[in-house]
Amino acid sequence: MADCGQRAIPPLGGDLNRRLTEIGDGLSKPGPDMLSNAAREVEAELSTWAGRAVEHQSENEREMREVIAALTRTAESVSARDERYGKEIAGLTGNLRNIANLNDLSVMRRSVVESATALKTCVEKMAEEGRQAVSELTAQVAEYKERLAASEKLSASDTLTELANRRTFDSQLRARIELGKTFGLIVIDLDDFKGVNDKYGHLAGDDLLRRFAHELKSQFTVLDLVSRWGGDEFAVLVSGKIDQVLERVEQIRRWALGEYKIPLAETTAKIELHASIGAAEWNGSESGAELIARADALVYSGKHSRV
Repeated sequence: MADCGQRAIPPLGGDLNRRLTEIGDGLSKPGPDMLSNAAREVEAELSTWAGRAVEHQSENEREMREVIAALTRTAESVSARDERYGKEIAGLTGNLRNIANLNDLSVMRRSVVESATALKTCVEKMAEEGRQAVSELTAQVAEYKERLAASEKLSASDTLTELANRRTFDSQLRARIELGKTFGLIVIDLDDFKGVNDKYGHLAGDDLLRRFAHELKSQFTVLDLVSRWGGDEFAVLVSGKIDQVLERVEQIRRWALGEYKIPLAETTAKIELHASIGAAEWNGSESGAELIARADALVYSGKHSRV
């Protein structure tokens, strides 16, 4: 009997086994009421054990119902977050509620395992679709960032020469003045560029501007800003003092000006490119407009000196 109790409910079988063994040992002591007393003790022990067994079963069922309730809440939460799986999970939560009304613990266990597996599969599907959605979103964001970068570059650049445009120049000029560090300005005005357009056409003129812009930019570092103001006017913000600025002016005269070969429809035109250049160092207190005016004055004084 004790062995059967041990196999039926292992957590409670040990105590029953010990008490019945003690009663059995008492049978070895003869007495007038030995058997009747032993029978009453066995009945009492079995009654106690049966009560504890019912409590143990009820506790197991309660814990199982708590697990089912937790699974149900989780399933309902997931369903609320993703309507695409609403019907599938709604059916699952209905099954879980039905399981909670069962009294057969083995059936409850099996049904819970099956329901948990179904829920896990459903969540894994949702997670995989979520990963795909995130991947697609990431790709879209990367594409939009590239478009934004291209748009920002386009808005900051001169479309013909790909140098910084006047708006970018003005912004950088203000920023350098606010920073308060020494810098210089070079203003370049190509001489008689209108004559190039008149003689060879605007396409040849555009080609000359692109080639000059390329050579001009190659004379400066990434710390400098080379810009096209428009037409045949260019401006450069140079980091450093006036002596460094004037060195760059000489480099422009040696390497960016002079002869250019421009291909035409049936021949190649050799164009001698000259420019009037003015350079000034920011004095630490003047505005951007005042600095530009000083450099411009030097440009035009150079033009007049050659007339």
